Amino acid sequence: MTIDRSRASTLMLAAIMAAQLATVLLLARAAEAAPAVAHPPANTMLPTGFTAYGFSPVEGGECVAGDATREGMHGRAFVYVKDASTPRPRWVTAIPVPPHWYQNRATHCFAMDGSIFVLVQTDTNQATSLSQTLLNVVELSPITGKIIATRDADVPGIDAAYSSWVDKGAGGFHEDNGQIAIAGQYFLMDAPNKHIPFTAELTAHPAK
Repeated sequence: MTIDRSRASTLMLAAIMAAQLATVLLLARAAEAAPAVAHPPANTMLPTGFTAYGFSPVEGGECVAGDATREGMHGRAFVYVKDASTPRPRWVTAIPVPPHWYQNRATHCFAMDGSIFVLVQTDTNQATSLSQTLLNVVELSPITGKIIATRDADVPGIDAAYSSWVDKGAGGFHEDNGQIAIAGQYFLMDAPNKHIPFTAELTAHPAK
């Protein structure tokens, strides 16, 4: 009788373990079959007051460059990538203003060599007569929008104080044989009425 009870206990324990194993396998298969849940990053909402300046196709969508202002003042540069399959941005990146400067705006962008390059134009002062507009190029990850690098885009050969800008349109900021090509205008701060064209080229990934 003792042998029968022992055998029955063993069989019952084996049955319980088999049932548990079957449950685990069913849950694992269900998890594999279930579609992955997308968790978009937090920075996918455009700021209030956003105005777009530049557009450029990128893989799977479009890059949009612009700024957000408060009643037309205190602009802050923003860039986002809009997926072709949905109106919601893949990501939205704010490009900070340098300390003690007034405002900035992203005006152009394009994709090259696995990155997105953005032209940012920054005003140093709220007073127009005192403000310089200076240019820099920001490199972003096309996947996350993370800022990879930031470089000044100075007007070549000018040592005096100046203000520079690039008008709308792809001709002012684009790829040229693997280089970043910039074409705009500038004036010296002591001769603001004399606008002078300039061109500049930057390497996409300078040696560190």
